[in-house]
Order: sequence, then structure tokens, then C-alpha cells
Amino acid sequence: MAGKIELLSPACSAEGVVAAVQSGADAVYLSFSAGVKRAPHELSEDELGRAIQFCRVRGVKVYVCLDFNPVDALFSSALENARRASRMGADALIASDVGLIWALRRVLPSMPIHAGRDLCIHNLDGVKLFAAMGVTRAAVARELSLEQLAEICKSSPIEIEYPVHGPLCPAFDGHCMLSALNGGHPGPCERYCVTGYPAGTRERHPLSMKDRCLVEELEKLTELPIAALRIDGRERRPEYAAAVTGAYSRALGTGRRPAAEDIELIGGAFPAGGFTDGYFAAADFSNMLGAPGHEPGDDTPFYAAVRKNYLNHEYQRVKVTFEADVSLKSPLRLSVTDDRGNTVSGEGGPAELAFHTELTPAMLGTELYNTGGTPFVCDGVVCRIEKGIYMDPKTVGPVRDRLLGELMLRRAGTDPRAESTMEELPAVPSPTDPPVLTVAVRKCSQLSGRILELAPPVIYLPLEEAASGDKRLEPFLDSRSISVCAQLPPVIFDRELGRVTELLLKARQLGINEVAVSDPGHIIFARKLGFTVRGDTGLGVRNSSYLAVLLGLRLKSAALAMDLTSRQVREMKKYMDTELVVYGRMPLMYTAGCLIRAKTGVCSCDSPLSLTNSQGFECPLTRGFECRNTLWSAEKLHLVKRSREYMTSGLWGVRLGFTTENADECARVCERYLELGAYEPSSTTEGRF
Repeated sequence: MAGKIELLSPACSAEGVVAAVQSGADAVYLSFSAGVKRAPHELSEDELGRAIQFCRVRGVKVYVCLDFNPVDALFSSALENARRASRMGADALIASDVGLIWALRRVLPSMPIHAGRDLCIHNLDGVKLFAAMGVTRAAVARELSLEQLAEICKSSPIEIEYPVHGPLCPAFDGHCMLSALNGGHPGPCERYCVTGYPAGTRERHPLSMKDRCLVEELEKLTELPIAALRIDGRERRPEYAAAVTGAYSRALGTGRRPAAEDIELIGGAFPAGGFTDGYFAAADFSNMLGAPGHEPGDDTPFYAAVRKNYLNHEYQRVKVTFEADVSLKSPLRLSVTDDRGNTVSGEGGPAELAFHTELTPAMLGTELYNTGGTPFVCDGVVCRIEKGIYMDPKTVGPVRDRLLGELMLRRAGTDPRAESTMEELPAVPSPTDPPVLTVAVRKCSQLSGRILELAPPVIYLPLEEAASGDKRLEPFLDSRSISVCAQLPPVIFDRELGRVTELLLKARQLGINEVAVSDPGHIIFARKLGFTVRGDTGLGVRNSSYLAVLLGLRLKSAALAMDLTSRQVREMKKYMDTELVVYGRMPLMYTAGCLIRAKTGVCSCDSPLSLTNSQGFECPLTRGFECRNTLWSAEKLHLVKRSREYMTSGLWGVRLGFTTENADECARVCERYLELGAYEPSSTTEGRF
């Protein structure tokens, strides 16, 4: 049996902190804003300070989420927020940006850093990479099965955190851009997959999924060397956090299957179209889809009862021991010691000679064990009582209460952590040559002799296509001026490494020596096989610090995230060859299963399919590695009229990305960007650029 596992609960507000703590959470995770709130789920700075004190008194840890990927203009603010959280006594910081993690390790060298869920850690190489960066805990992906989780936990050099309850998403963590491209708040998902896609091929809300619930699987999880189990749903109400946390806390505390009333409690926290064990038992993806749930209203009796419980109830969790000395010639001397070694002492009234009743340790202990209404629970009493004396046990109560109050104040204090100054990253000279034009295709059939004549220095295509041996690829492989780069799948589980290795070796036999990665954990894997590595758009590069990290990892080039503005691209310090997508459909999400088969009922991944968004536009859905899907934007990014801006932004290259275009369209778009033609594609947008 593994050691005690931490139950980590969400806190969407100051009340949400109370709801989670008084329902049995061992730790809470939350975000705050030092200035104007960016999103409803954030606490103010004052609320955070009070929340940390409230939690520290009760022995509950507070993890502060820095859960947005800061661009350069916001990077210093992110670091300052981290410093403030550290000074207030936060127990750890959660970050989901590689550049921010790198900077935090330098600014707050002793602060524990947790790798957040949006880093999409699906394999052991990813865990080891972040461990090497100084991260103390990795939140692994919810798509891991029990078997995959066990393998990672067994060999992980750092703590592992795993999600056990909460909303599911058809996309892999960190591979959904719906919120970013729709102007949503940074942080928790804005659920555009439900509200933005009301109709599908067979039913309404085709991207809606059931809530994950593993409360009946806790016995299997507690056998693993896992550090924490996380409840998701930070965007939901405090009553949800209280109900779910309470049920999981009781199940973990007893080590038995949850009671029927707790199962009912979980169902009422967020009524939905049933629950699923998600990917835990490697269940079929289509069985996880379901109707969207809803939050009950304020006047719902269920929520009112839950709220009354956590507002009027003190969860006693902190063990304390008392020592009492009672003698006739001196006042009562009482001390209390907590689980951290804090000791508070005080005196009470005098004793008197006993006439009818003599004071006994049992009488005194009964009063000292009465700590109700406080976060403390008495774990033992040592009494030294002179024989033949008496003291009314009730007179001990005020002394006990005073000492427990002083102990609470002492526990609320924090020890300062070391801080360092982050030196400004050095400037780099801008390249004098205009950016080169690179091309990414989904299929070899999109290549043609016209593109070959234009000789883009890099052709990107998915690994399966690169290793297919398609004859249409041969002229590009034979060209001395073109490098064919195989794009690795954005997500690779450990069990899939063998298949990916096989495809990579086939690609190398064909003459392909470069790969593009969308996951930092794939960099070492690809380099071990002897490939030159480029960074793909899935890395989510949004700041100069991230580029500095990738430079240290010896990447040949890096593509920037597709939700950056022109100014943000220009302000970034290009420490390495940097690339920007200027044409093509934007990947809205990379799904963890086959939506095409789930929605049509048949395996027809190669057949054209699309989903209709709330504006009535068709968004293509295409097949990827292992029958996963990519949902693409209805409109194509088209920045040819903004060429002066991106041509002077210090970029090494600009990329044209082709998804549903045929070979003729691909060639005409290439010619348009090289000013060799006047072709204007339909249904275009300038995105956020």
C-alpha cells in the first residue's frame, strides 16, 4: 500500500476555498490576479492572502496556478504574481508554460513548481524532461489508462498527480485552441466545444462529454506510488467542489467503496448525462460522449444543504496533544503541541483540596478532548495531577480555547522564501534576409511539380505520410534545396513509441533526417534516434524565454503559436530560427479519440466530414495518428496583405499550411505568397494577427 495520497480540490472563489477545505481537501488549487481580474474564477490578492492563512491554520496546502501562457509583454507580470504568491505563503506554483517554468526556477529557487495539465504529459520522457528543469510534480494527462499510469509512476523521478473527477474534453489537454482563438479568458476552458458546435452528424452537441468519475476506482489508485489525486472543475460553483471533495475524502479515508449516499451526492453536484471512467479502463471513446450537464440554481435544495454544511461546519483535521500540570500550590499549567512542533503554553486558575470528588486524568482529559468548532482534534493528553486536589474541569475550557487560538495565529505565519532577480534576456540582432517560405501538407497528393519548382526549403508532412513511400514524395527527397521534415503526432503514449520508432526508421531509409515535434517530451526521443529536431506549432511558443529553452535543447527551428498578434510576434526575441504560420486552417483541437467514428457509427476516417459551428460554418474534421482527429477552423488564416509586418518581424520563415486544398490550390497559394500569382482563396481571416 502506498503512502497517504493528497486529495487536491478546485477553488473558484474565496467561498470555494472554504467549501473544499471544510469538505476534506488536503490541498486546493486556485488562481489570483494582482490587478484587474481577468476571469471570474480568479481571487483578488486580498482574497488569496486570507485563503492562504485559512488553509495554513488547517494544514491544507495552497497551490497557485499561473495557468496562462504569457507573451513577452505580460511575462514580468506573471513573475511578479509568482513572487507575491510566494511571499504570502503559497505552497507551490503551477505553471503550464515551459518558458515560465524556466524563469520561475531562477526567480524563486526554493519554491516548488508543478508542471500543469496543459503541458500534456503523456509519457515518461515528458516527466523526466520537466524533472530535469527542476519541477517537483507533474500533472499527467487524464487520457492515461491505469496500466499506463502505473508504468509512469513506477519510474518517475518526481511526484505524479492524476485527475480523478471532473469535466472531460474531446481534445487532449493543451491541444485545444477554441478559447484562445475565440478571445476567451486564460485559464480554465470556456467550453466553446459545447456552446460553439450545437449540431453534428447525428446529434446535437457533438463535442459534449460526460463527467469523469473514478470514486469507485480509488482502491486501485491507492496501490500506486502516486502523490495526488485531482478533482477538476475550477470553473464550477463552490457547492460542486464541496460535494465531490466530501465524497472522495470519505472514500479515501475509509479505504472502502463509497457509500450509496456519496454516489448520489456526486450525481447531484453537477447533473449530467451520466458518468464515465474516462480513459482509466481504456474504454471506447464514443462511450464517453454525452449530453452537456448543468449547474443547479441558487434555490436548489441540494445546493442549499451542501452550502449550509460547509459554512457551519469545521472539519477537524489537525492533531494536537495536551500536557497539563495541576497542583495545589501553583496555578494550572497547560500546553498544546501541534503536528508541526508548535507549542503554546498558558496558565489557569488554582486547584483546591478535594472534599467529596478528586480530580482525575479522565475528568481533565474529557474537557481537553472537547475541541469542537476548531480545526484541531485532540490526539492525546498527558496529565500530572497532585493527589487529593480538585478543580472544576469546566474552568479548563477557556484556557484550552485561548491556547488553541494562539496556536492558530502561530500556524498562520510563513517563513520567507529566497528570491532572485531575473536578468533581462539579452537582445539579438534581427536577420537581414527576408523569411523563407515553408510548406506543410497533410497528404503527399497535395504536392506537385509546381511546388517542386518553387523549392520551399522545408516541406512538413505527417509522419505516416512521410514513411509511406509515396512516389510523389521522391522528387522532393531527391532535391538538394528541399528538406522533408516528418511531423510527429502531437501526443505519443509510451505504448506507441514502438510504432512511432518503426515509422521514423522507415522515413530515414527514404532520406528524411528531420522531425518536427509538438511536445517537449518528444525532443530527446527523436534525437536519440539520430534526427534533427524542429519545433512545431503544437509546442505553443508564446514568449522569448520558451525560445531560450528550445535553443538550449538544440532545436533547429521553432514555430510560434498561432494565436499571437503582430505586435507579440515582433516583440519576441528570436534566439533561434523562428517560424510563423501565415496561411491555412487553424487547428482548433486535437481529439483523444475518433469523433468521426463516434458520430457516424462507422470507421470512415478518410471520408470528408465536418462539424457545423454556431455561425453555421463547416469546420473540417480530419484523421490523424491512431485514428485521432483534428478539428480545423472554418476560415483559413490568410496574411498576405500583412506581409510587410511579418516580413520585418525577425522571422526565419513563414509557413503555408494546407489541409483540405488540392494540389492545384496548394501551388496557387504558394505562388501568391511569392508574388508570382494573384490567387485569392475563399473564406479567409486574419485571425488574431
